[in-house]
Amino acid sequence: MHKTVRKVLRAVADYDPDYFDMYADQAEAMFARLYVERILRHASAAGIRPPASLLEAGCQAGRLVVPFAKAGFRVTGIDTSGFALRRAREHAKAAGVEAAFVQGDLLTVLRRRPASQFDLVVCAEVVYLSPQHRQMLEALAAAVRPGGLLCVSHRPKMYYLLEALRQYDGASAAEVLRRGEGPFRDSAYYNWQTQDELRALYRSLGLRCIALHPIDRLAWLGQVDVKRLSQAQRAQWVQWELELPDEAAGGFARYLLVVAQRPAAAHT
Repeated sequence: MHKTVRKVLRAVADYDPDYFDMYADQAEAMFARLYVERILRHASAAGIRPPASLLEAGCQAGRLVVPFAKAGFRVTGIDTSGFALRRAREHAKAAGVEAAFVQGDLLTVLRRRPASQFDLVVCAEVVYLSPQHRQMLEALAAAVRPGGLLCVSHRPKMYYLLEALRQYDGASAAEVLRRGEGPFRDSAYYNWQTQDELRALYRSLGLRCIALHPIDRLAWLGQVDVKRLSQAQRAQWVQWELELPDEAAGGFARYLLVVAQRPAAAHT
């Protein structure tokens, strides 16, 4: 559908047949469970429990906002798309939960509200798309209160390496190994890191890296169409992912979720 037509439909009829609603999608809902379960476990270990405050930056249609609100957190979601936020509000209302939503660019919103700090700051599947990923991470880290957690997903270097090799594209594989950002095959821009690079990156932000969790190893490595699984099978899949040691697949996963903590007190 033409971009102009989509804009008109969104503005006039609040409708877009081509919009990918991550909350309503069965596969994305399954992967959301991985994010939520991982983050809840670390939050509990850090003494962060409902009704603690949580910010999701780049919340789309509420894929993570709604589950965290259901868990009892005071949730705020940021997204650039007013259409996505209208969807998120509808999903939250249907789920019987409340959440606050802010429309705007992540960097602009966070810089406009420098005094706002949250117990948990979550940013899933956003940072790897931005050439300003360093500035985004700095702003996200600044939004975490002392003792709070920053949870961000990144694309691992191994993801792009294997994607290139699956297409017998040795030239792209060599470029992935040589650099850490830029175009990949037919894409305009991505950035990617090794596990060691991610740990060093978060240390440079003044945060303590607690864990790096793979998100979607089994389905991606096995090239399994999650939508073909039954609800019971998807539930079992989530358990397998959670029980499999993080080191079992190295950096081979669709995403790596970094969980990092801001020191409870400033160093003197």
